[in-house]
Amino acid sequence: MKKLEARNPNFKEYVQLKISRNKFIKAIGLEFTSIEPGYLEGQLVFKDMLEQQNGWLHGGVTSAILDMVQGFASYSMVEEGQQVFTVEAKISYFNPGTANKFFTRGSVLKAGRRFHFCEGEVYYMKEDGTEVTVAKGSATMAVV
Repeated sequence: MKKLEARNPNFKEYVQLKISRNKFIKAIGLEFTSIEPGYLEGQLVFKDMLEQQNGWLHGGVTSAILDMVQGFASYSMVEEGQQVFTVEAKISYFNPGTANKFFTRGSVLKAGRRFHFCEGEVYYMKEDGTEVTVAKGSATMAVV
């Protein structure tokens, strides 16, 4: 992946400010563990309120995680005061979310002046360290 350069020297603080204002992140327990220009990583401990009827991670929660990790990766590439919002998103589900802990990563593939093109992934780790992809997504983020 090509290393991107942030437009805001205080991008980490700006992203953390936006994360702190997102009440849904707090409600589900999503924690971001790495914030770099155009790239974020996070983790989520599974709990009952996140499961669907079969006991797996709910697809709507998975979709929301992808939206947030891609959106905040996009926030790392804007100037302070600019806003980012999703204008288009696609999600593909690969495997049921059947773990106690999930991980996510999101990145900006292309950061334009008005739109950012992003991708993201939600996965878990098997005991042997193998990653199992739950879902992948792509999104277009508008910059205003």
